[in-house]
Amino acid sequence: MNKIRFTANKDTNYIFHMLSVAKCGYDNAYGLNFRGLYPYKDLAVFKDNERLLTVRGGEHCGILYGLMVCQPACAKVSAKEYYNNLIKLGNLIKSGNHIDGVDEALIPYTDIIISISEIMVRHYDSYIENIWESEKEKIENYIPQVLDLFETSNFTEKAEELVGCKLHSDYFTATLVTSVYGGAEAIDISRENDLLDVFGIERNYLDAIYFIGHEFIIYLLLNALNDENAFKCLETWSLTEGLAEFYLKKIMGDTRFFNSEQKYAEFYENCEKTEPLSVAELYKSACKKYLV
Repeated sequence: MNKIRFTANKDTNYIFHMLSVAKCGYDNAYGLNFRGLYPYKDLAVFKDNERLLTVRGGEHCGILYGLMVCQPACAKVSAKEYYNNLIKLGNLIKSGNHIDGVDEALIPYTDIIISISEIMVRHYDSYIENIWESEKEKIENYIPQVLDLFETSNFTEKAEELVGCKLHSDYFTATLVTSVYGGAEAIDISRENDLLDVFGIERNYLDAIYFIGHEFIIYLLLNALNDENAFKCLETWSLTEGLAEFYLKKIMGDTRFFNSEQKYAEFYENCEKTEPLSVAELYKSACKKYLV
């Protein structure tokens, strides 16, 4: 049974829409097309805080990325409600109130959080009324083609068998957006019971199998390497990405992305030339070679 599902969500799309029009982590034709709809001063707030609001695989994760991007992108409530709640919380903090559960490291950024939240609330309704339906149609036309390829290829079953463990949730959900070409994708916005990752729709359907399939394998590795130091620091990022490519090649016969990590995939292939090794054994071998 295929364990990859797809969804089109208005709130997730709105968040990355605003990042794209502000050239905050994304600089593409999509953003250029809609940029004129927004005041320069609003977009400048995003751009001025780009480092805080963006992520780059294996390099950095902005301190506000989780709060301002990942959490609202999960769309457990509407983006408008989420950011309104942040404004209220921020104003309470500025008034000197102690709020239980607030990350102390974020308090110095309260003014930035409020400013960005106000912009997100201000433009939400216009996006939903004037832009979302056409973008939703693009995504809904894209989903059946990619879903069919996953259904007919038995990809997820093969991946689980090769890695030697099951997904720790019933499904992995790829939530698709139209605005992230040329920037960060495969963004894991939730690793809880509902596994959610953000992907764009610009690549062709077969390429999507390689790209989304790679991320599905990453989630399997999170389970398989739970007792190792993997995924706990940026230094191990290339080793786990290369390991995912190693298993992807076993399924697909070749690879198409993550070119910088192919040397690690080749290392794992060489390790297995004499005898089959477990995921943990392969990973430990790479750690000894590359992290000492």
